[in-house]
Amino acid sequence: MKTFFHFLNFGLMGAGIGSIVTTLSLLLTGANGASMTELIAWLVTSFLIGIYTTVMYNDRLPLPGATAIHFALTFVTVAVSCVLCGYGGGLALVKAMLPQFLIIYVVLYLIIFFSSKANEKAINESLSKH
Repeated sequence: MKTFFHFLNFGLMGAGIGSIVTTLSLLLTGANGASMTELIAWLVTSFLIGIYTTVMYNDRLPLPGATAIHFALTFVTVAVSCVLCGYGGGLALVKAMLPQFLIIYVVLYLIIFFSSKANEKAINESLSKH
């Protein structure tokens, strides 16, 4: 399991770097304006969500509180991006995106949660040997 999360972390890091490289490459080769706007909007959204994730590593906040803050910031940012990309707005947008958002959020949350637990276990085992 430890090896899986090790490769998952590096894979996600590679995907993040790759998305930046892809965006820059498309910009430099003159990709379609509308698709580039969406790509940049989602790249910025992903960057902001990454920054919001630092709240999950704040030792002063209990996990449920940190999760609530992270969830709210992430949902609002995704909703704003949807509006800016022209996907709709208002209550209709919220109703349309909420189920999909929840599924993606829960899956990613569980992956990160179990990855963190595996890292904690490995650190504790290493410390107990010394």
